Amino acid sequence: MELFDAYVEMLAGSAVKHVYNERLGKLVVHRKSEIPLPKHFNYGFIKGTRGEDGDPIDVFIISNRRLKLGSTIKIRPIGILYVEDEMGIDNKIMAADASDRSMDGIREFSEFGGKEIGKRFNSLEHNKDGMEGRWTKVKGQGGSAEAIKEIRKSVENGNAPKS
Repeated sequence: MELFDAYVEMLAGSAVKHVYNERLGKLVVHRKSEIPLPKHFNYGFIKGTRGEDGDPIDVFIISNRRLKLGSTIKIRPIGILYVEDEMGIDNKIMAADASDRSMDGIREFSEFGGKEIGKRFNSLEHNKDGMEGRWTKVKGQGGSAEAIKEIRKSVENGNAPKS
């Protein structure tokens, strides 16, 4: 089982989107989303990666623990959402918090069922509502193997060490 380091930029239940500003070395408020993140779904990026958009690869971190904004945690990839937005490809890794014992049995995002997956699609596709010229479309999903392949590719792009 491969684990990676993820940095938490947005907490479950929050509508405030933070981004890590490399120049300042800290989190800054980016915008307020129209739809808050669902319960148990935190958001951030996988450290040391570069996605197709040139940014660190995005990750939804599923956890029953209350995570801390700006913390780094170990994650276990369980799926991928293939996403496109106004800037191009912007795929999202779905991952379990590796330190949350209640997530030990979850190996694939598909185990959450269609209703839960549908909520993720909806929250992503409407998170830029009201922002002129901005949009997001979920094109499909893949399992943990596809997620790990995407991370490995983005680690090569970012020259990041695995943990």
